[in-house]
Amino acid sequence: MQFLIYNLLSFLILFFLFFFKDKICTKLKLIDYPNDESVHKEKALLFGGIFLISSLCLNVIILILTDKFHSNFFNFFLVFSFFLIALIDDIKNLNPNLRMILSIIICLIGVSIDSELKIDSLYFFYNNSIYLNNNFFFNFIFSILCILLFLNAFNFIDGINGLASTVGLSFFLYLIMKNPLIFSFYYLFIISIIFFLFLNIKYKVFLGDSGNYLISISIAVILLKENSYQPSLYYAEEIFLLLLIPGLDMLRLFIVRIMNKSNPFKGDQNHLHHRLFNKLGNLKTILIYLFIINLPVYIFFISQNFLYSLIFISVIFYFILLKYTS
Repeated sequence: MQFLIYNLLSFLILFFLFFFKDKICTKLKLIDYPNDESVHKEKALLFGGIFLISSLCLNVIILILTDKFHSNFFNFFLVFSFFLIALIDDIKNLNPNLRMILSIIICLIGVSIDSELKIDSLYFFYNNSIYLNNNFFFNFIFSILCILLFLNAFNFIDGINGLASTVGLSFFLYLIMKNPLIFSFYYLFIISIIFFLFLNIKYKVFLGDSGNYLISISIAVILLKENSYQPSLYYAEEIFLLLLIPGLDMLRLFIVRIMNKSNPFKGDQNHLHHRLFNKLGNLKTILIYLFIINLPVYIFFISQNFLYSLIFISVIFYFILLKYTS
């Protein structure tokens, strides 16, 4: 009964946040005005980060009040630090280089104060476990690199209505399928992402960098913590497959931008999802993106015998889509 009351109160708080979304975004200057490179043609509210951080805080408060909280799924320092950086970016449009420097500093502090974020073992399907205890490169540099690559690859997904939210939900779905306990700790946050999809389509509100980073850092923390507690739960190949398409698109864009002598962290409209959107529209783009990201990892989950074939086919299909949308 107590648990139900807390949840009802939480939903009421989130409803009031939604009701006052225009005033909140106007006060904080969280308004995205369209420009020549924008997919949308009307101003939109960057309300996603505020809405989702509120739901995550309420989620954690409920778990604490009901004695169900476990720190092995959370890292407040990383989550709130990245949220604040991204929120400032939404308001002030931070220089990409400054944002990257701040991200590296936050990761270094976060990994230093929470040993569960250090990668001290990797579990491969073909080679079993590789233990890396007291290896500075993997414990710090590789761990930080994984966090930053994941956040930037996921951030590259954002750009059209509903894509980052649905991809984030699909990642959560896969994590929950491997460990159902995750839903018990993130249920209100996940429900809020689902509800945000409705807001995104119906009321012209966007995730913004703050919402995007919040989803991605939460997933990154779960993966790193799970690797610390249950290193055999996720094969390294699974994570690679899950991030193959976003990572490949990020790598391509970095190379193209560097060759064009532009900042590799500065956004443009050359992402795969932008090209698909211009060719096929919003809904088909989301469906195709979900298909190429999720199908390989689910096939691997069912049968691990097709790993190299799945990687090869995914890469080929990615370049076919690029050719189709050129």
